[in-house]
Amino acid sequence: MLKSLELFAGAGGLALGTELAGFHAVAAIERDRWACETLEENKARGFPLVKDLRVVCGDVRDIDYSSIPSDLDLISGGPPCQPFSIGGKHRAFADERDMFSTFADVVARLKPRSFIIENVKG
Repeated sequence: MLKSLELFAGAGGLALGTELAGFHAVAAIERDRWACETLEENKARGFPLVKDLRVVCGDVRDIDYSSIPSDLDLISGGPPCQPFSIGGKHRAFADERDMFSTFADVVARLKPRSFIIENVKG
């Protein structure tokens, strides 16, 4: 079984896609309470792709990753990158909302076989 970890999970769209591609998420980490509740509700309703998903509601910078398996095949996620948005303040790395480097730090620490990082225009 291919193991993955979902960072900045949102309501789980990317995690669902990787599950359909053959990965099993060992955890989905998201700090937004509403997104976490959506994931938990979908689990409670027995939706097959998330019924066994471990939802961690918290900031990826504050998570203890020691319980994450060391043999991850994939880390996936869509970190907020407001500092680089065409509609933002353009403060780049001086903007504390930049989670791109946080995503890279987790990848460097856990050393998965691969990673997918999603970003959208704007």
